Amino acid sequence: MAEYVDAFVTAYDRFWAPYPERMGDAWLRLHAHVAPGAERSLLDVGCGTGIVAARFASAGYRIVGVDVSEAMIARARERLAGTDAVLMAADAVDFEVPRPCAFAVSTYDIVNHVGGIDRVRAYLRRVHRAVAPGGWFGFDMSTVKGLSADVPPVSRQDEAVSVVVARGPLDGDRRPLHVTGELRTDDGRATPFATTITNTAHPVADVLAALADAGWVTSHVAAIDDLLTPVPDPEALPRVAVVARRP
Repeated sequence: MAEYVDAFVTAYDRFWAPYPERMGDAWLRLHAHVAPGAERSLLDVGCGTGIVAARFASAGYRIVGVDVSEAMIARARERLAGTDAVLMAADAVDFEVPRPCAFAVSTYDIVNHVGGIDRVRAYLRRVHRAVAPGGWFGFDMSTVKGLSADVPPVSRQDEAVSVVVARGPLDGDRRPLHVTGELRTDDGRATPFATTITNTAHPVADVLAALADAGWVTSHVAAIDDLLTPVPDPEALPRVAVVARRP
């Protein structure tokens, strides 16, 4: 897991926001489909700057958000100001919620970020404890194929932030993502920043087995652009979504 500095959080909101915005809307549609009439309460594990949570708050959901990064949580509090959202800086494998939620989500590869399969099991068990019986859980993950792909460095910039994102080599089941950049202020000063995000490649079958061990019943594995339709071969896709229910 990475420690995100304030400058990176600004870059994240500027350049990475479209994916969680899209997934927030998709998770909303999924919950309405699988649990019509359910209580409107969301647990967002790995909530980042609150982009997904804000989508749910606008739809009338009670929000609990968890992220390991203090800087991310600070930005989420700004985004969700004026709501009764409970936002906490905590590890995805070790947190407590005020009361169980009806729906939980994790967006942008939290399964890959938490580490090895033992930590994945702990994360899935912790979410299980935080979701009410009959509740649902949706999360996305990069597959082994997705994390093995050779991707050239990407650079992005606007008037305030510039970033370069480069994948390091795959080392066993782990692959680092190096993010460097510069945040510019109105008075012309520039603040450089750098962070490394380590992703762990997990076979989908291993994650589904850990999910079952944690007490979940898997509904299906889907492509991220169609959360309602099961895919026959998840490992053929670079990223998938997993939908599960707590009995």
